[in-house]
Amino acid sequence: MTSLMRSKILTALKQFFADVPPEATIGVAVSGGSDSVAMLLALREALPVAKLRAATVNHGLRAEAAAEARWVKALCLSLGIAHDILPVRDLPPGSNLQARARMVRYDALAAWGQECNQLCLGHSQTDLAETFLIRLARGSGVDGLCAMQARWQDRAIDWARPLLAFSRADLRVYLGECGQSWCDDPSNDDPAYTRVQMRQAQPQLDDLGLSAGRLAKTALRMSNVQEALTFSLKALRPTVMQLDFGDVVFSRSALAQLPGEYVERMVAESLSWIGGQAYKPRNSALLRAIDTKKIFSLHGCVLIPQSGNLLRISREYAAVEGVTACCPALWDHRYFAQNHNKTYEIRPLGGLGLTLCRDWRASGRPRIALKSSPSLWRDDQLIAAPQAGFGQKDVLQVVSTPWE
Repeated sequence: MTSLMRSKILTALKQFFADVPPEATIGVAVSGGSDSVAMLLALREALPVAKLRAATVNHGLRAEAAAEARWVKALCLSLGIAHDILPVRDLPPGSNLQARARMVRYDALAAWGQECNQLCLGHSQTDLAETFLIRLARGSGVDGLCAMQARWQDRAIDWARPLLAFSRADLRVYLGECGQSWCDDPSNDDPAYTRVQMRQAQPQLDDLGLSAGRLAKTALRMSNVQEALTFSLKALRPTVMQLDFGDVVFSRSALAQLPGEYVERMVAESLSWIGGQAYKPRNSALLRAIDTKKIFSLHGCVLIPQSGNLLRISREYAAVEGVTACCPALWDHRYFAQNHNKTYEIRPLGGLGLTLCRDWRASGRPRIALKSSPSLWRDDQLIAAPQAGFGQKDVLQVVSTPWE
């Protein structure tokens, strides 16, 4: 007889995957912790026809990690599920260990899961609530306080979090009913981590009415607010900004008529697109940049005040100096050459290239913006520099912007 919790979880999973072909290949990221082990077992029960594949990422950060990965492999073998261990050793430099580990974990899973119709992560409502509290403590705005996405696309993968409606306690009840154990990661109790601090504070928050369920509902409401802002910005953008090839130019006068939230969002998304950054800049730096009366560097970009009360955002030259791409490859994540002649190369125009463009001042674009603009070369011969008015204008194209 199926217990109540088991029934709830299986029903939720069947509904979640109702639009996925029954025989789809479902990738499952399993760390060995209770949430991911519960997800693995529940998916096997709820989707009996699906082809399940599991993977465990071993960062090599803990002595126990290798044994936990082998434990997951043995569990998968007993369940008849294919399993791979993905070793990751080279973490990017930085101060936030968990964030750096998460980034390379997603990279490893994406490379592994290219053949999967969905790649599932075992995040629970508990994770959602903890993330909300962490971001609240950092002073995050609407975007930061939004609920974790249940489905999204990234790195050419369809990702899924099918268990966000269930708490960690719910999932452990399910595992108990299945008679299934899991691995306990000691770092999950280490108060040196902010997430653990939030987890340990949750009982006191429950007493104040700030339960994980209540926090999750608030995060969902923030997602609805984000959706409304995104919708209204579609109509507002053409009234305050224009795309000038790969630059974004704002009318300060028009921006001054809008609520600050709209201004911050439009400038931040422009900086992220031009700078090729996955995350927005810190709000304090963003506010200084918006109000700048001088050239201001931020997020791999330069903000350039111009006559006519305009604010231009361009790529920072230092960020692309020396960066080249042989045609037809993409250059600086935004530009490509229609001419697929492999003897051509895309580079930043630079100061030397600018000297070859005698009429660059007629473009009306500032020198600092033109230096970082894309140009097409064949060896030492400049073929085209569209923003500087040199050569064929349409030989270089801009890929779609995130707001198109």
